[in-house]
Amino acid sequence: MTTIAEIFRSLIGLFLDDEFLAIAILGVVALTALLTIGLENQPSWAGAFLLIAIVLVLAGSVLRTARNSARRD
Repeated sequence: MTTIAEIFRSLIGLFLDDEFLAIAILGVVALTALLTIGLENQPSWAGAFLLIAIVLVLAGSVLRTARNSARRD
């Protein structure tokens, strides 16, 4: 039972470890929803925005983590 609980905690930690990443992704999804409402006839633009924005958020999170890790060392 302890192993299962540890695996579960690790999985939850993957999603809650970086607050910046979680909030930024929620913001991107909200902006994409608003964009989809605004562009009723061209949802592919909203999809392109979602893809580009998520990639930028992930890249920013990686750079931020790398900088923080370098400062700790």
